[in-house]
Amino acid sequence: MSHQLSRALFPAFTSLMVLGLAACGAQDDSSAAIWGSGGASSQLTGGTSLPSASSSATGGAAPSSGGVGTAPTDDGLPCDVRALLKKSCSMCHGPTPVFGAAFSLTTAASVREHGPKILARIADDQKPMPQPPNPRLTMDERALLTQYINGGAPVSTCTASGSGGSGGSNGSGGSGQAGSGGMSPAQTDPSVTCYKLVARASTANDKYTVHTTPDLYECFNFAPPWGTKKVQLVSTRPIIDNAQVLHHWLLYNGDAAVTDGAHSDCVGAHPNSSLVAGWAPGGQDFTAPPDVGVRVATGGFTLETHYNNKTGTGAPDASGVEVCVTDKMRPNEAGTHWLGTQNLNKQVASGTCYPTNTGDVTILSSSPHMHLQGRHMTTVINRAGGGTDMLIDKPFDFQTQISYSTPAVVHVGDTLTTTCTYATPTPFGEKTTDEMCYNFVLAYPVGGLAQGIQLLRKNDCTGF
Repeated sequence: MSHQLSRALFPAFTSLMVLGLAACGAQDDSSAAIWGSGGASSQLTGGTSLPSASSSATGGAAPSSGGVGTAPTDDGLPCDVRALLKKSCSMCHGPTPVFGAAFSLTTAASVREHGPKILARIADDQKPMPQPPNPRLTMDERALLTQYINGGAPVSTCTASGSGGSGGSNGSGGSGQAGSGGMSPAQTDPSVTCYKLVARASTANDKYTVHTTPDLYECFNFAPPWGTKKVQLVSTRPIIDNAQVLHHWLLYNGDAAVTDGAHSDCVGAHPNSSLVAGWAPGGQDFTAPPDVGVRVATGGFTLETHYNNKTGTGAPDASGVEVCVTDKMRPNEAGTHWLGTQNLNKQVASGTCYPTNTGDVTILSSSPHMHLQGRHMTTVINRAGGGTDMLIDKPFDFQTQISYSTPAVVHVGDTLTTTCTYATPTPFGEKTTDEMCYNFVLAYPVGGLAQGIQLLRKNDCTGF
């Protein structure tokens, strides 16, 4: 995650649904690209696991399988190496690198050229490739790739059968729309209406021209398309228009009005706003449980889009998100609550949340957030009657910050202790070189995990 994104996260997480933020690509030797590979299914809020994308809900076609039959390939890769790269790398490192990847890995020559980088990343426990939540290569797979690269990645002949080419859930060549291919809530519930919030040059909805500025962050503003009526968000679907230049996007919602159709470079912070959706390669649709709606503030929306245009010229894009809302209020309204601590500058830091709930609180998901020195997070529910339950126990990688399904119920009198572990003691702050210790927990009812005194933001339950 970039320094811009880390700054955005500090004031903004009060209602979070991150859509399976996975990891892929390699932008440079040191940090590599940070989002998804392999098209693995994503664990979404509410515990739903969706398959890889097929056709979009608006009619986008699924990528071609490349034909069937048996024919020799001309990529120079042995069959076993070719199959491994297709499974674990092709979503971003396809024939045309997409989603921020800097190079292709579809030929023996490309593997030979980038061999040292490949071997370093597959062996790096702190910044592995593929990155979570995608599975690491097995020992046999690592041995296969290591032997091939150390042997000079010689040209071989493979006879391909079946699907033939590589590609990911969004194809290998650039444009496409991601979606689960199933029925949207709008098709099954007449009270639900869906709206597209995508990158645009103006309210005329003309495509935005992406400049060649490296790591460009552009923010697009939208007035609520449903006007002033009260709604709840029930689903989101990513819309991917130009995969060659798009890296990831985040959608914020706040109480303040925005200038509809305006856009500008992002400063990285979104005060008094909530992150309500996000996408990176590997991300999938989000659908709330049928009795749950996510609170939507009355103000406007900002779509923060991270571009990495290496085409050498301006490139049009209209990527973004389809949001589906209902004006038929669902009985359980969810929101994101802040667990953790600001008392840092130590290798292990803990904070205990003492919520003032008067009834049960249902937790749906957990989203750990630290910075560069963060290594591990746990959140434990301390039961009032004795004993503990582990809510989350996960290693942390700043480059791959994802949401986990963590269903649990917090009863009256229970507390929650969040513990963060760091490589180096670092003081609290919003810069990448500072540190944080937050677990953003999506739960209902909204405010159920808030403490009596909330100093920094709504639904705060951080401790010391």
